[in-house]
Amino acid sequence: MLSAQFHTIEGVTNTLNDIDLTIYEGMSLGIVGESGCGKSVTARMPIRLLPEPMFRITKGEVIYHRNEKPFNTFNTKQNGKEINKIRGKEISMIFQEPMSSLSPIHTVGSQMVELIRQHSDMDKAQAKAHAIHMLERARVPRASEVFDDYTFQLSGGMRQRVMIAMGVSCGPRLLFADEPTTALDVTIQAQILGLLKDIQREQNMALVLITHDLAVVANMVEEIAVFYLGYIVEMGTTDQILKTPKHPYTKALIDSIPTLHTTDALKPIKGSIPDPYSKITGCPFGMRCDKVTDRCRKEVPSFDTHENDHKVRCFEA
Repeated sequence: MLSAQFHTIEGVTNTLNDIDLTIYEGMSLGIVGESGCGKSVTARMPIRLLPEPMFRITKGEVIYHRNEKPFNTFNTKQNGKEINKIRGKEISMIFQEPMSSLSPIHTVGSQMVELIRQHSDMDKAQAKAHAIHMLERARVPRASEVFDDYTFQLSGGMRQRVMIAMGVSCGPRLLFADEPTTALDVTIQAQILGLLKDIQREQNMALVLITHDLAVVANMVEEIAVFYLGYIVEMGTTDQILKTPKHPYTKALIDSIPTLHTTDALKPIKGSIPDPYSKITGCPFGMRCDKVTDRCRKEVPSFDTHENDHKVRCFEA
């Protein structure tokens, strides 16, 4: 069980609370929840992409099994040699907004070649050939020409493909995709998700897909973890979460999805996520739940395992 905090001028935020996730080779996991629930922090944490010492783990550890040996990534320097051997090579990440992650003053090719050479013995010519090959695998048209382009010359969908090509260019064992389809139209969104799924299958890579949209993960992952206010409130197979949800928050997320086959009004989740600096007693979802009881207001529910390893954090489940 891992817990973590941000220590800022405004105060301390309990960003992650009793998080317990195990990701296996070739597995696909979806992490869903509203903005501010701790999804992106969970993805950035294993490869130390959070500002330290502002970000602190208060309980637990992050274990990566490297060469069959357990390795705590927080037992190294944040930018030391050990973590740099893993970051970008064995564990990689596709960020939410390519324009804020890719350099606007360097070509696509120069950024890819730098990454590839950092984690391999290739010379410049070999790294260039490999980069173009990865762009082609990411279905980038005119890959050899895009190699010499700047990111501001590309469309949103093309930039996201470049990010995917960079993310998988060193053959990672684990890939975090943080909102990879944000701001893309539905057609391009489907292409990007299909591309990620194909590459995962080809490389037997573990994939963690982070999104606020349950519809995005429906056909992409085997398991789903639902986050709320730094807690995992429900976790199970995709069928369990989407067809037989047990937590009120998961049910509310599903009910809020618009459909083509109803004329009923949309059902938004009432209220909003509490301020991260506020001190909450009891169930984190209690203030927005229709079934809240006195016990919910006083105690944080434990993360209990139900039938078929379906886990829920709720007294009424």
